[in-house]
Amino acid sequence: MKLAEIYLKAAEVIRTNGHYKGAYFEPSPESGVGITPSPSECAVCIAGALSIAISGDPIPDRDFGPNRRQYDAIAGRLADLMNIEGDPKLEPVGRLAGWNDAEERTADDVVAAFQQAAKAVA
Repeated sequence: MKLAEIYLKAAEVIRTNGHYKGAYFEPSPESGVGITPSPSECAVCIAGALSIAISGDPIPDRDFGPNRRQYDAIAGRLADLMNIEGDPKLEPVGRLAGWNDAEERTADDVVAAFQQAAKAVA
């Protein structure tokens, strides 16, 4: 999958699942009919949406192998494209999380960031 496609897929994850702050995803309670949504079906932060787009799992920390290196490269590029302030040597998740968790941040902001990044790399 091309980088632009990954960013667009992550935007769709936010549109479908919803936006969350403070963690990769919002743990959802059991639905009342015996169904508990999987983490990949829950509201997610920008980093969680990107992780779902890459691996299907909202938590990139579960894989410290080659997939984690790929995730960090893609997330780092996103943070750079978004001009997120901070030390570029910091783990990309931390840079994205600070932006995502800002009080004023909305789901529309996150979707727009993914879409703009996709255009920039296309």
